[in-house]
Amino acid sequence: MKQVTKRVRQISAALLLIMGFWCLARSVETALDPDPSRLDKRETITGGILLGIPAVGFAAWLAFDTHLQSQQAEQARLQAIFFQLVKAGKGYIAPIRFSMETGLTGEAAIAYLNQRARVYSAEFNVDDAGGITYYFNLGRVNTQLLRPADNRFDVILEAVPVYKRREAVKVVQQITGLEWKAVKTLVKNLPQPIQRGAARPLAEDYKQQLESVGAQVALVLSSQS
Repeated sequence: MKQVTKRVRQISAALLLIMGFWCLARSVETALDPDPSRLDKRETITGGILLGIPAVGFAAWLAFDTHLQSQQAEQARLQAIFFQLVKAGKGYIAPIRFSMETGLTGEAAIAYLNQRARVYSAEFNVDDAGGITYYFNLGRVNTQLLRPADNRFDVILEAVPVYKRREAVKVVQQITGLEWKAVKTLVKNLPQPIQRGAARPLAEDYKQQLESVGAQVALVLSSQS
C-alpha cells in the first residue's frame, strides 16, 4: 500500500508540473505575440500565471514531501534492523552482516555504522585478517528483558500472475542475487522460499516489494529463529 501511495504521489506531482509549465509557457507565448488584434491576450496571460505558478509550486512541494517520507521510512527500516542485529550479537555487529540484512552496498553499510558508532561511542575490533567489527556497549542490563525474542521468517513466494511474471523476476533477482535464468525457473515453479531466516523488518520489506508487482507472498516462522 505504501508503494502504491508513493507512486500516486509521484504521478500527481509529475502531472501538476507538466500542467504548470504548460500554463506558464502559454502565458509567455501569448505575451510575446506581436499581434495587437489577438483577443483575450491579457486574460490568457493572467490565467496562465495564476494557474501555472501554484501548480508548479505544489508539484515541487509534493515531490519533496514524497522524497522526505521515503527517506524517513528507509531510516526507520535501517534503525530497526540495526537494533535487532546489535541485540542478537550482544553488542557486536559486522558491516557485511548489516549489508546482507539491509540490502545496502558495503560502502553504504559502513557509512551507516560509522554514523551510529559516533552517536553511541562504539568501539572497533580488528581481527587478524583485517576485518572490522563494531562493538556497541549495551551496559549490564539483561537485554533479553528489554523486548521479546525476535523471530525470524522465511519469505515464501506463493503465486505470480503470468502477466506480472517478468516484473516479479526482476524483484526476486534483486532479493536473491541469483542469475536471471535461475530466477525465471524459480518463479515458474511456485511456491518457493526466496529468503530464509530474515529479520521481521527485512521479511516484511521483501513481502511488500513482491506484492507491489502482484505476487502473493507468505511469511512463515523460520526454523532458524
